[in-house]
Amino acid sequence: MVRRFVLLDKNLELVDCWKRSLGDLECVNICTNGLDRVDFSAMGVDVGIGTKKAAVVSPGNSFGWLGGGFDLALRQFFGGPSFESFFRHQLARNGGGGGAGYKPVGTATTVELGPEWRRNGITRIIHVPTVVAPSHKIYDPLRPMETGYGLVFNVLYNALVHTPEDTHVLVVPGLGTGYAGVPVEVCSKSMALAIRLFLLDSKTMSQELKNVVIMRFLGYRYDAFVSQECVRECQKLGIDFDRLLAYDARIDPIENLLPSGHGGDQNKSQAEGNGS
Repeated sequence: MVRRFVLLDKNLELVDCWKRSLGDLECVNICTNGLDRVDFSAMGVDVGIGTKKAAVVSPGNSFGWLGGGFDLALRQFFGGPSFESFFRHQLARNGGGGGAGYKPVGTATTVELGPEWRRNGITRIIHVPTVVAPSHKIYDPLRPMETGYGLVFNVLYNALVHTPEDTHVLVVPGLGTGYAGVPVEVCSKSMALAIRLFLLDSKTMSQELKNVVIMRFLGYRYDAFVSQECVRECQKLGIDFDRLLAYDARIDPIENLLPSGHGGDQNKSQAEGNGS
């Protein structure tokens, strides 16, 4: 499974948000470097042909075009227009609905690069579109849960759980902060929770309680999905159950959702991304 994360973006505001929300984790590297300047071998990746591999998340559009934002950087890094043709062809082959290659927003598809296209230890791309097409902004401040927090969390969590087991390092850029228009605070908060939940093994937090945490973060409350075992587990982990049920991602810190000592050092009094 993924052992290390490289959060990479040239947006300094987003980088600062990442440092506040994830900077305490030793397994997270935060940088503004290009892919060619990331030393994957120092993170345990077999730069040649080996068992420990690196992957990068492509958070672009549903059709695999690599013409803008981080996807454009991927195209330039891996080989230009010819790489884009290869990439889109592979997407179409990997369950693309009869070869059409359309991937709904949030759908995770792994594209293996093979010996011809792998570079600097990166052997695969995890394609998880954040937009169908970059025709207009997706984020709506009147609907921040559906168009911001939920979008980013679902894209990253889906990428994490579908990344192949032999992936040692996963490179992730800012998600939705480009054409989709998601504020950096919203992006960072959603990514932080997705990564922290992913890193909690089943001995630390059960999948049932993770499900409740995700449900509440996304703005859903349905008590029939909350078992008494989850209530008792919250008490054991130091999670305030009442705060969990009342959680509002627009104003509450993710510490309210996580076991004691697993929430980082975010300012609990700060309302992130609520537009106020």
